[in-house]
Amino acid sequence: FSAFARMPAPVMNDHDLRELVRQALFLQRNGSPDIIFDADIPADPVLLYCDSRQIGQALTNILKNAIESIQGRGDGRLEPGRIMLGLYEEGGQVVVDIRDNGKGLPMELRDRLTEPYVTTRAKGTGLGLAIVKKIMEDHNGDLHLDDLSGMGARVRLIFDAAAHPAVDAPIE
Repeated sequence: FSAFARMPAPVMNDHDLRELVRQALFLQRNGSPDIIFDADIPADPVLLYCDSRQIGQALTNILKNAIESIQGRGDGRLEPGRIMLGLYEEGGQVVVDIRDNGKGLPMELRDRLTEPYVTTRAKGTGLGLAIVKKIMEDHNGDLHLDDLSGMGARVRLIFDAAAHPAVDAPIE
């Protein structure tokens, strides 16, 4: 809880977002081998001016939520759990699009899911999405939470592709 209260200011540098996505996926794949992870990642670098540690944390939080949603389905479906992650650029924005076939977003507290300490899980802290929201705000990005038709959820992290501080011209 105290870590959320004292979240450090982001340390911004240029990073290839593909690598941050790959690292987050690698960790979650190894921790949840029973879930199928699909990734649609471009061949060319996707440069983003960001704090790599914080973006990695945001990706991890979202992927863990997706895994927990799949594990909490409890409906006896034979269909395997699946998480699909897409990374693309669109209209001057960089988008990380994560979809799962879990139980979906809870109807109760729907409009408060990104507030600190709001959770629907018995052992949840209510900090996962609050941290993601704070990270996205610090990166001048947006967090979108949506239901998928049928079952599952879609979470999108949307960044301004051109966001970068002005570089001073060299002094002659």
